[in-house]
Amino acid sequence: MTFEEYNKSVQDRHNKQAVSDGRFTDSFERRSAVQRHKMAKRKQRVRLLIQEGITGIDVLAQHFTISVSTMRGVIYQMGLRIENSRVVV
Repeated sequence: MTFEEYNKSVQDRHNKQAVSDGRFTDSFERRSAVQRHKMAKRKQRVRLLIQEGITGIDVLAQHFTISVSTMRGVIYQMGLRIENSRVVV
C-alpha cells in the first residue's frame, strides 16, 4: 500500500465516521440510532476478543481506541465482571 493509498483510506474512514455520527446531517434521531448500532457492534467485537483470550481492560480499550473507563462501561453493560483489571466471564 502506497502512502497515497493509505492517506485515502484514512480519509475515507474519517468521512464514514463523520457521516455515521450524523455530523453532515443534523439528524439527532439518526445519530442516536447510529450510536446504538455502534455500541452493539462494539459489544459483539468485545465478546469475540474475550473468547480469544484477550481479557485485559487496557488492551481492549487500546484495541478500540477508547478510554479504560469507557471500556469498563461497555463491559458492565454486557453484564460481565471485572477483577484485577481483567474481564471475568
